[in-house]
Amino acid sequence: MIALSTFMEEARSRVATVEGKSHPFGVRAASVFFGFTFIWAGVGLWLVPGLDMTPYVLLAKMGLSILMVTAGVGMTQIATEKPRKELHFDARNRQLLVLESLPRERMHVIQTINYEDIARVDISDRMLEVSGDCGKTLVSLQLDGEHARLDAVAQLRSQAIFPC
Repeated sequence: MIALSTFMEEARSRVATVEGKSHPFGVRAASVFFGFTFIWAGVGLWLVPGLDMTPYVLLAKMGLSILMVTAGVGMTQIATEKPRKELHFDARNRQLLVLESLPRERMHVIQTINYEDIARVDISDRMLEVSGDCGKTLVSLQLDGEHARLDAVAQLRSQAIFPC
């Protein structure tokens, strides 16, 4: 099993491309804390007795609680991990593999592109775009910095996809 996984790592070379980055730990911790605080405040608003239960007071309570619970759920979503996409070059099968991260450090292949289907590759400072024969964009990924752009150019040149 170790020999097979080592062989697969040698056959595929990775380019660090990123679609979604997560926020720093402090921002995630604060968003979780304030998100759950807003949710509990929206629910707790109904537990506080009012002076009078007129329809206007109930309508205001309902509107405020919906607003607070929605804001709380939105704030807790800031703390969730965003799926990351990576581009792998499979020299053995002559394919580009687009992988997406799953929870617990697992990866899932979401797209496979044969080298023969690639007509054009455009690389800018922030984007890598692979186009097909008919001009249709096959994959478009954001690059994670200058090192990822240089790594992508080197990999494309070594696979004879990108002109020197």
